[in-house]
Amino acid sequence: MFHRCNRWSARYAYGHSGFQSKGFEDKGSHEQSHAIHYQARGRRGGHHGGGSYFGVRRPIRYLSYQLDLDDAQTRKVAAVLDRLKVEREQAKLDEARTVIDVASLVTESELSVEMLKEALAPRVTSAEHLQVAVAKAMHDIIRELDPEQREDFAYLLNTKAFVL
Repeated sequence: MFHRCNRWSARYAYGHSGFQSKGFEDKGSHEQSHAIHYQARGRRGGHHGGGSYFGVRRPIRYLSYQLDLDDAQTRKVAAVLDRLKVEREQAKLDEARTVIDVASLVTESELSVEMLKEALAPRVTSAEHLQVAVAKAMHDIIRELDPEQREDFAYLLNTKAFVL
């Protein structure tokens, strides 16, 4: 079967600035062109501070590439997003529990709005916890960014290229 490597996977999934394959570029010329690219854009230079992010989850790789995060920033943002992931999973569990509670109430002969409201209360509490967690995550991420990276992050949020 024919497998094609497109520019998107090379650029975003692995943090490279362009297509790489044997025969098209040697390592030296790629590093030189990459350094020139970063110098022209006024960034810190190099390939994300010299690190390689093959073992990092895709949202982190994407942010690391788009915002040109260094290794320390990448680790801190990864920790923030991991905490947020746990909060979102807890919210999903709370939602599933409320669905089960509401389903058990449907069979009651004396169903009232108050009973349904009480069964759905954990969902509201969970949504409030998630709102606080997202606000804290945004604050922690923004605190790690320099002014240029903040502008780039705002652009990613405005264009919905990254959703927190």
